[in-house]
Amino acid sequence: MLLVAIVALFLGGGIALKGPDRWPTYRNGPEPRISELGSEPCGPVEDGCATYRLSWVVTGEMTTVFRLDGLFGSWLRWDGTLDGVLHADFHGTCPGATVRWGIRADTRAVASGTLSTVPGGRATAHEPTIPGATDTVTLTAAWGQRPPGCDSFTLNWDDPEINTGLF
Repeated sequence: MLLVAIVALFLGGGIALKGPDRWPTYRNGPEPRISELGSEPCGPVEDGCATYRLSWVVTGEMTTVFRLDGLFGSWLRWDGTLDGVLHADFHGTCPGATVRWGIRADTRAVASGTLSTVPGGRATAHEPTIPGATDTVTLTAAWGQRPPGCDSFTLNWDDPEINTGLF
């Protein structure tokens, strides 16, 4: 009985303060290069949490699958929104170039869009809700329009996480 009360207090306190964020961990497909961008406030107790950029150099198309890990592994899950910003850097002479991207939670499409050479050609993941039972997140990107002389693009995903906290 005491054990049940301690577990309930721990879980209830965690929900009231901040649920466990879940991070995409590389599983298969083209592996991203990971670089640290800096830090940001991340809770009432923590001073700062590192922010990261995942990057891929793409010449045609790419599909990378991530598993979702969290503070308590994969056995304790809450639904949450997908945070993160996608943007592309084009290599070569690329006027009018576009990249199509998409994000799936397991097999369900949750976000998609287009990145272009137009200034401000960044895309957010539109904060789709990722169901708590989701095991994988898949990111895809491919040329929409590729002008001659445009060799490749770098797809960047800044600080992707499933934000399950209440604050």
